[in-house]
Amino acid sequence: MEYGLFDYASAPHIFLHRVGVGPLHIAWDTNVLVDYLQYGHALWNDEDLGIEDPKHAEQVEAIGQIMDPYFCFWDIRIHLSEEILSDAKRELSIERRSSRERALERFARALMFAGWSEGDEEREGERGVECGSDQVSLFDAEDHFPRSVPAHRQLIDALPNGHDRILVTQAIERGMHIFLTQDRGILKTAPLARALGLVITNPGGFLQLFEESGISALQFPMPDLARISKVIEALP
Repeated sequence: MEYGLFDYASAPHIFLHRVGVGPLHIAWDTNVLVDYLQYGHALWNDEDLGIEDPKHAEQVEAIGQIMDPYFCFWDIRIHLSEEILSDAKRELSIERRSSRERALERFARALMFAGWSEGDEEREGERGVECGSDQVSLFDAEDHFPRSVPAHRQLIDALPNGHDRILVTQAIERGMHIFLTQDRGILKTAPLARALGLVITNPGGFLQLFEESGISALQFPMPDLARISKVIEALP
């Protein structure tokens, strides 16, 4: 197996009924992106986060563990849609809006160049999958998760009104494996989303899924440091 890729059938907690070998595609909710941009430097440098709420601190620390070591050693593709970028700008508008907006764009571009296999940059750029510019499905998810109109309608009705429905619907339509969020309203719909091929979880739950699937955090050889540096350098 090519280094960094996942055997989907061996990790049913994450990939459900999918088979084959490939990367893990994960869509981030706005709250995850905002926390990563705010605390990213502290996470990479093992510094104190300064977060008073222990539950929030635990989830932010989990984001750090997703990035290092899992993102470093495994082929994990992080996806940001145009909607999440716009929403994150509003979330960050109170403090240093212009610099944070530039950081959002730099981070989205950095993800496009965080591919593993030779030629990934060209293929991902053409599809726009990392920043979600054209909303093209990554693969035919309907082969394993036929679209049930009642099931889809039930999920949409259960989601909070507005922006959340758009992001989750896009994640399903584009064949994402995981939707990462800290929103309790979205997390409550996780059982409904699984029937449609999408795992909804928070950062701490993501780590638990990897543990349950027996996926080791570290692999060898060592990761491509240039790939990782692009994501770190994009932080504000």
